[in-house]
Amino acid sequence: MGNQTFLVKDMPNFLKLLLTFCFEMEFYLKIAISCTILQQVNYLLLNNLQLNFISQVVLYWLIGSISFYSIGILIEKIIKNHNIWTEKLTVRVKKVKKQSFPNFTLTGIITGEIKAFIAALIILYLAPQVDRGNSLVVNLGWFFMRIVVADFCFYVCHRLLHTKSLVKIHLKHHEFKDSSSFVAGHKSFLEYIIVTIADILPIFIFGYDITQLCAWTVIGNIYNLEGHSSLSIFFIPSDFHDLHHTNFQGNYGIHSFWDRVFKTLQSINKKQGIMFPTNLTESKMNSIFDNSQGPAAVNK
Repeated sequence: MGNQTFLVKDMPNFLKLLLTFCFEMEFYLKIAISCTILQQVNYLLLNNLQLNFISQVVLYWLIGSISFYSIGILIEKIIKNHNIWTEKLTVRVKKVKKQSFPNFTLTGIITGEIKAFIAALIILYLAPQVDRGNSLVVNLGWFFMRIVVADFCFYVCHRLLHTKSLVKIHLKHHEFKDSSSFVAGHKSFLEYIIVTIADILPIFIFGYDITQLCAWTVIGNIYNLEGHSSLSIFFIPSDFHDLHHTNFQGNYGIHSFWDRVFKTLQSINKKQGIMFPTNLTESKMNSIFDNSQGPAAVNK
């Protein structure tokens, strides 16, 4: 009976660790699966086309730019214009006074697109190209490794940008405590270069297939814009990045995995719902254990 009591006593801690692990992996798997599905579509569309280097650069740049603006407008002008949706999707607990995002200017858009095109040109010129076809297993594995490594590279880069010697480079991005989706692209030119380098490092490690790269840039824009929107729609399961903007410290990664590893995680409020099954499961398990009578119930 003693062993039985011991197991019941330790079960909540074990489940908590398991659910925390599932919480972290859920985000990575969502990214990997979504990218893989989109890559399969890209493969069907592009497989029979002979794309030279310039064609690949233009395609990569156009898909990245079009998806960035269209997804941002969808969040800001459609989703946020419905109060019921906004209230349902908001995770933020600490309310912050809203700040209007500066109006887009033609000069700003042109400058941004020139930077994006140059970045696409450099990435595809320097990175090794590898044709991986339409294998689901190979592509899923590539995207999973890509997001985990990209998260680590971003964590290191972002944490360095919060050191005394580099923080001035990052201040433009932190002009907004209550963020709009488009804050994702609101950064100084030097920070843009640093973050771009951090983002392309995994491509040099794993190589790229143009169908993979186009899928990655769309899904990357979705979670990046969602992460800066103060909403929890599909990929973002908590107020993780909201807290970083509010408090200007901690929560340096794309997601919370590496912040847990390096102990820089601020306590997060998790969004429950069908889009976030781990959080929903954790909430139900907490309710079960809160209502249980512990070892006494087992001993009966």
